[in-house]
Amino acid sequence: MGCHRYEGFDHEPEEMTTVNQQIRQLEQQKAEWDREIGFTTEKADRTRDNAEAQRLYQHANDLKIRITGLDAKVEQADIRESDLVREVKKVGPSLKEVRMKMHKEWVPAWLDDPHKWRPGTKMPTFRLDQNDIKAIAAFIWQSGVTGNLPTQPKGDPVKGKEAFETRGCMACHSMGEGGDKQGGTFAANLSRVGEKDNYDYLVRWIHNPRERTLPYCPFEKRDLTANDYKKKGLPFVFDMDHDKCPNDGHQLQVEQMTPMPSLRLTIEEARDIASYLMTRRHEGTTYAAANFMEDPKLKATGQFLVRYYGCAGCHEISGLEEEQRIGTELTKEGSKPLERLDFALLGHEAERENWYTHKGFFEHKLQNPAVYDQGKEKPNKLDRLKMPNFNLSKPEIDQVATFLLGSVDSTMPERYHFDPADQRQDIIDGWWVIRKYNCMGCHQVHVGQTTVFMGLQRYQDPDWKDQKPPSLIGEGARVNPAWLMRFLANPSLSDTDTNRDGVRQYLKARMPTFYFSNGEIQKLVRFFAAMSSQAAPYIAPKMEMVSDQERTMARQLFSSEGAPCLKCHATGDAKHDARATAPNFLLAKERLKPGWTERWMVHPEMMAPGTAMPSGLFRRDGERWVFAGPTPASFQNYQKDHAGLLVRYMFQFTPEELNRLRASAGAGAGR
Repeated sequence: MGCHRYEGFDHEPEEMTTVNQQIRQLEQQKAEWDREIGFTTEKADRTRDNAEAQRLYQHANDLKIRITGLDAKVEQADIRESDLVREVKKVGPSLKEVRMKMHKEWVPAWLDDPHKWRPGTKMPTFRLDQNDIKAIAAFIWQSGVTGNLPTQPKGDPVKGKEAFETRGCMACHSMGEGGDKQGGTFAANLSRVGEKDNYDYLVRWIHNPRERTLPYCPFEKRDLTANDYKKKGLPFVFDMDHDKCPNDGHQLQVEQMTPMPSLRLTIEEARDIASYLMTRRHEGTTYAAANFMEDPKLKATGQFLVRYYGCAGCHEISGLEEEQRIGTELTKEGSKPLERLDFALLGHEAERENWYTHKGFFEHKLQNPAVYDQGKEKPNKLDRLKMPNFNLSKPEIDQVATFLLGSVDSTMPERYHFDPADQRQDIIDGWWVIRKYNCMGCHQVHVGQTTVFMGLQRYQDPDWKDQKPPSLIGEGARVNPAWLMRFLANPSLSDTDTNRDGVRQYLKARMPTFYFSNGEIQKLVRFFAAMSSQAAPYIAPKMEMVSDQERTMARQLFSSEGAPCLKCHATGDAKHDARATAPNFLLAKERLKPGWTERWMVHPEMMAPGTAMPSGLFRRDGERWVFAGPTPASFQNYQKDHAGLLVRYMFQFTPEELNRLRASAGAGAGR
């Protein structure tokens, strides 16, 4: 949707425009009422009629109250605007920082044939000649921002390769070419990244992909520099906590508009990965000098061509931040009358070969966007069809054509349209976020779905089975939504020790920080609740308190040979946790729901086939679950549910109890 509008897709830029207009209108209304208050008060002061003065004063007071109502609306609009700044994403990388990021000579080679350089790239091939390529490359290069990049020492590429393959990078990125390619297709294949990128910039990008060189002010329509802050006596600091323009107080774009998250790496780890990526290249490949990219005479032509081909639809480009889509709207393309589809000189051929249909038009256009120029004399190249070639496969062409055929203006009455107002809408909203950030690259979200991790060679090794990210099937039934909101906002669950996974610190592939907006977090929480048919809002059930005797019983069972829970679960002991494969019990009361926890303990093999969690720990005895193995003597004559006891024990767990449990287990906690 970089060039074409389609209702429901990429709505954030349009919503941001609407919110900005709303804020301006509210501010204008406030200013008008402020003036009216002044005039009214002044008039009341002058009048000799007491009743009239009281009426005027009351009117002024009423306006003050109404202004506070506008302030509340502005506050909510500001919050939404701040959310939208986080939510807006571009399909392609920012081209503002091309001078800092890339080797100059690579740019023309890429423009010439992106698919030759990186097969499978999302970047399409445009109908450019060498003069076009030179002009576009010159404009992009000359319009790029500059900044100070710290000179980074080299890292360890061996450690970097290990980190790249285990931290989670390959859920989105692939490495290798042809039959040797492994990894995801959500983001770029990085097999040749060492040929094009600047090492110092790559370190910064890996360490924090959202870091920008300069903030952008949509109100002033320009990038701000240190001088803008200096004039106001402010430090040149911009992030999500410092996101207002120093000149006018408007919302700034302070992050890169990329879905790439932060893995919360140390700077040393970022250097290691960058050093490994710099080794990824085709040996012996050279690029021709590109001194023409500094020629100012080419810049204007390049800017025209960049506008003409709609490059700003996918990329952030200096000076073109407010560019609109250049393509026709496709929301109801399937309803367009056949005679309005331009088959050009191929109409008779299409009729003769039975593809004079919407389907035939779409399929031929997608296979070769220039097909309807065949047989035409067009001396001016700007008269040619400008849709680029995405090099789609046959299945992809079928999928897009089917989508367009279904994009119709429905003749059915509104009451028959699918427009849910219940949890089904929560599922729809959540799927947009799930796909936007490629959550399914790491996690199973629905039954039958595979993840990228499942196909990676390393994870076929039985020793790596427990290193795969957890399944999210049933997540809404499993976790407390309040905890989930906190975790999605800060997956490390710590404001100081962020170089870790907050739940499964034993996993090498950690949950990244996506910098979700508040709105996106709410959508995800509602999505998982709806997928598991959970009531909203969630009200935690009242649990019977564990007696001192029951606490001792549960502790004995937890540390017994029949239920060696501490063998796998983390305890906070560094030596033990190095071999842990399950979360710390201290997280249970905040993180989990009691009902799910009991079902998991009783039948883990039903909820996650193949899990390392032992099954058959409990058996049914009348109306209760009892432990299937040998139980401590303290359980004799205990008539309550054993599984229920352990759940209550876990949900009333404290750090002090964990210490007692570790002591009770003795050396077992360290085995």
